[in-house]
Amino acid sequence: MNDSAATSEPVDAVGALSETEPVPTIRLTAITGADGLYESDPTEDYHEASRIYAGLTDPFVVGSARLARSPTMRITATRSVKRHPQRPLVALPEPSLGPTTLAEAVAARRSVRSFGPRSVGRGDLGTLLHAAYGVTGLVPGTPQALRSAPSGGALYPLELYVACHRVDPLEAALYHYDPLRHALELLRPLPTPSGTGDLSPYGEALADSAAVVAITAVFWRSRFKYGARAYRFALLEAGHVMQNLLLAAAALRLAALPVGGFYDREVDAFLGVDGIHEAALYLVPVGHPGAA
Repeated sequence: MNDSAATSEPVDAVGALSETEPVPTIRLTAITGADGLYESDPTEDYHEASRIYAGLTDPFVVGSARLARSPTMRITATRSVKRHPQRPLVALPEPSLGPTTLAEAVAARRSVRSFGPRSVGRGDLGTLLHAAYGVTGLVPGTPQALRSAPSGGALYPLELYVACHRVDPLEAALYHYDPLRHALELLRPLPTPSGTGDLSPYGEALADSAAVVAITAVFWRSRFKYGARAYRFALLEAGHVMQNLLLAAAALRLAALPVGGFYDREVDAFLGVDGIHEAALYLVPVGHPGAA
């Protein structure tokens, strides 16, 4: 793995380093002890096991060939979304990002840790979810839906859940987003927003937000085709989805905080997923900004 270096040089408004005297940096591996690490490292083992080499194929990955031969599998792969048919379905309004340009949204994107008491509208929540992972088109002549984020093989292994605390006029509850219908499935009521505060060291931000969006991955949705590499693809895709959501929040002048530090088992249990076939990857509380 490549070494990283830390710098304390000032940065100007467009991100270029200012003209100052050089500031000494240090090798972070020397601090962590990685320079002298000789025992097996699971992260490096996985990285090696998931490498791709020209001219070599993984003999255990047979899904790609089966997918090519089976029209039924190909149709099934286009329906990459969980369904809870026994749960109430809440339709979402058509998304609208307003007049903000992409350049303005990029410039305005900041991680905000303080949320005010105002509710977020159902329309704004729907816009965030659509921008993150919604359907934006179809492949002509096929049932394949295309979404706002790139996905390896268009297999779309991710799922989005929303813990709504103050979303007008929705009930305070845990919902699941169905991008193919642009709607929310009501999974269960939430008696208090403080429940999300126990999911992360950043619990205050989660509990104070108007809603918390959780991104999970259904790993076998990609792994049957890409083997060990699929886990990398799922993480990359979660990053694409999160950035879409953050830019949409900036366009709507909402506060958002990407949270990768959370208690995995607690979040999986909160969402009702097993943590093996489907597991949480990312959280983002959203809402109106609090007092500076």
